This record gives sequence, structure tokens and C-alpha cells, in this order.
Amino acid sequence: MNNKFIPIISVFMTISLVVFVALQFYWLKSYYEALEQDFSNKVHAALESSAKKMTDIEVEKYYAQYKNLNKDVMGSTQPSVTAIQQVEDSASRRTITYSKNIIENKDIPISQRGDSLKVTTMYTDEALIRLRRDSSAPELLTEDLNRSIQSGEFTLREFAKLSGSNLPVEKRVVPAILDSVVSRELRLKGIDTKFGYGIMDSKNNLTSVANEIYKVEKNADSYTYPLFADSRDRTLYSLSLVFPRKGYSLAKNNLPMLLGTFMSLLTILGIYIISINYMMRQKKIAEVKTDFINNMSHEFKTPLATISVATDSLANDKIATNPEKVKYYSQLIKQENLRMKKQVENVLNMSKLERNEVQLFLKETNLRNLIKEITESFGLIIAQRNGTLEQEFTADRYIVKVDEFHISNALINLLDNANKYSPETPEIFVKTQNEGNWYVIEISDRGIGLDIDNNKRIFDKFFREETGNIHNVKGQGLGLSYVKKIIELHKGQVLVESRKGKGSTFTIKLPMNQVL
Repeated sequence: MNNKFIPIISVFMTISLVVFVALQFYWLKSYYEALEQDFSNKVHAALESSAKKMTDIEVEKYYAQYKNLNKDVMGSTQPSVTAIQQVEDSASRRTITYSKNIIENKDIPISQRGDSLKVTTMYTDEALIRLRRDSSAPELLTEDLNRSIQSGEFTLREFAKLSGSNLPVEKRVVPAILDSVVSRELRLKGIDTKFGYGIMDSKNNLTSVANEIYKVEKNADSYTYPLFADSRDRTLYSLSLVFPRKGYSLAKNNLPMLLGTFMSLLTILGIYIISINYMMRQKKIAEVKTDFINNMSHEFKTPLATISVATDSLANDKIATNPEKVKYYSQLIKQENLRMKKQVENVLNMSKLERNEVQLFLKETNLRNLIKEITESFGLIIAQRNGTLEQEFTADRYIVKVDEFHISNALINLLDNANKYSPETPEIFVKTQNEGNWYVIEISDRGIGLDIDNNKRIFDKFFREETGNIHNVKGQGLGLSYVKKIIELHKGQVLVESRKGKGSTFTIKLPMNQVL
């Protein structure tokens, strides 16, 4: 993918994701509002049923108490309402439907302040008579027909209404019964969550009939329905409910839907983040590889040019007849060839490390002697730049199981970096010490140092800090990556502390109990 398209694709992906997330949240908001509306409808239906049942319970209580005041009106034969309807089915038959109602109203006093129980009793007699119609002779009045007309059999229905405007609500409602009725009605509507109830008077003040939950949550959103009314159907008291865990109840009852939505959203967000990160990494890798190729080209260009010049010189007759010149140019060609071979081997070694194909040959090694040999040899290179390489060996335990070849290469890489990134006279300090069960090697310099932000990235493969000219220091960005891989294969640690313009300190920690 062309690198210039990555930012454009990232922008479109971001816009798409923002729109998708906004739509998802809008849908969730609408869905939650629908759930709240459905919850509200169920609560109001439960309140309506509860209010009716509480009214019925109250009427039954007083009716059972004062039922001995009823009068027997079954002997009355004078209906207060009579209705007769005649239908002619055909030319020969006629159907007569009639009903007789006897209505009795009673007002039973239940207190000395004018409260009463109004009871309406209705006796109904209904009949259906079919007559055969004959224009020449009247219908014969049979015995069965005569009994049906004159039987006077009534059905009984009673209606009651309590007018208790002066009764205190504490005498009209038993809290335990109210709690039981409301709980049952809510469960019938599919609501099974903690609730608080309270009874409000006509001025919307809370009465003494309320549970502890309502008293605590009385300022929360509530659901209210008329409970008792006066003789003119004006509301005296209202039943109010609160649900402190309504949100949790809605989420619990719709958990699969909400969980699926959130999981889908998180999955898409995760895919987006991974995709953007992957594209950015690919873009960075492409840039780093381009820099690596440029650096490698530069590294090969110099020895190739030297070999080319040396070859041309050897072809010269004057030089060809001079054994010393031939030897000089031959050694120069060999030296440059070895230099290129080393560069290739570095790349191949990193490739093997990436594929975990490097096998360590661990053996007990005197690291103090090994470090001395390396620093003494490298000190000659430092001396050519009039630099200094100081040593301080304070570790009293220095026999460690390591792969001597790879540890040597790692130390040489660190010393080489300290030399290359010291633009002035190099000042390098090597120190060893024991820290618990670790053998610690510190290599410090006073070179150009690193930006703090690059301290963690310096061990990335191909990474090289930009200094304005990518070729001002030779290398491919593989040395420190190689060091980190080798030390980790030894189950050790490599750390760096660096500040721009102050220098760097690389610390290698190797375990003393390395297993062969």
C-alpha cells in the first residue's frame, strides 16, 4: 500500500467509526427510552390494579362489619324499572323479552363525622317468551307459560362505595396488606425489583403510610395513581411508588440485547484500533526499511568503491611489478571484503534471532577476563581518537554461564556505539558489580545522548535516531536490537538511561544461576 494513502484511509475509517458509534449510542438511548416507557406503563397498570384492590378490601371490611343492617327486599313485587321488547321473527312467531329491576339504596354510617358506606342492591328478573302467532285464534296460555310470566324469580347484584372523606388514611390502609398487594401486582406485570411505596394526601404531602425505601428515595422519580376519592370523585389520597434500582432492573431484564450491542461496539472499536495501529506500524516499518536500505547502500558503497580502486591499481603495470604495492592493495581488498561480509552477517544474525534459530552454547565463563580482553582490544580504537576507556571491576563473583561469542559481540556493539556517538574525544567508562543474584555490566559515555522519548524505541530493529543527516553515523540500526535479543536469550535484562547532550549509560544484567 502506498504510504500516502494511509492517512486518507485512516481519516475515512475514523469518520465512519464516529458515525457508527454515534448511531449506536442513539439507538441505545432510544431503546432505553422505550424500555423506560414500557416499565412506566406496567407500573401504572400495577398501580391501577392495586388501587382497585385496596378499595375493594376496604369496602369488604366495612361491609362485613355492618352487613346486619341489610333489609330483606325479596318479597317486593313492584319493580322500579320494567323493560319489554317484542320481536316478530316471522309471520307466525313472536318473541317477547322483558326485564324487571328492583333497586334499593342504603347509606350505612361508619363514623360520627359523616363517613358512610353506600350500598346499592339490584334485583333483576329477566325472561324470554316465544309465542306462535295466529291471526284467527289467540295463543293458548299453557301452565308452563303462565308460571314463567308470574314466577317473579330475581337475580341479586350488590354495589358498594365508601365515602370516607373524614377517615384518616392510617385507619383505611394496613401497610403490610398494601405492600403485599403492590408486590403481587408488580410481579404479575413482570417487575421484580425493590420498590418503595408511600401515600400522598390531596396536597401532595407524604402521610405516615410509607416504607423506609420511599422515605429515603422520596425525591427520586415516582409513579403516582389515585387511591381514594370523596363522594364527588375528587382524589383524597394517592399511591406513589419509587424504584431505586430501576436502571439495574431494566439492564438485567434486557442483558442479552445490551451485552450483545456493547460487545459488538467494543469489537468494532478494537478492530479499528488494531487496524489503525497496524497501518501506522506498516508505514513506520516501510520508512525504517527505506532508511535501512539507504544505510546499507551507503555501507556497501564505500568498500565497493575501495575495492574497485584497488583492482584498477593492481591492473596498472607499474604497481603490478611492485610486490609491496600488490600486497598493500590485496590486503585492502581483503579488509573491505571482510567489512562487507560482517555487514551481511549482522543482517543474517538478526534474521535468525527473529526466527528463534539462534542456539546458545552456554558455559561457565570468567566475565571479568572476557571484558578486560574486549576493552583492551577496543581501547586501541579509542586511542586513535585520543579518547579514554576506563574500567572498574567491583564484582567479586564473576563466573557466569554465558555464550562467550554472542556476549562478546553484544559488548563490542555497545562499545562501538559509545565510540560512534561521541563526536568529540570519546570518554567511555566500563563498570561491573554484583546486585543480588545478578552480574551487572555498565557501559557509559559522554556522547550526544538520546531524547527521552526514544529511550524505549532504541532497541527496535532498524531504529536510528534522526540527526539531520541519516548517514552521519554509519550503521543499519541492528546493533542494539541484537544486544537486546542476546541478553534476553540469556534470561537477562538490558536497560538504558540517556539524556540529550549528556551521554548514555547501558546496563546489562545477567543471572548468576544460568542453567546449562
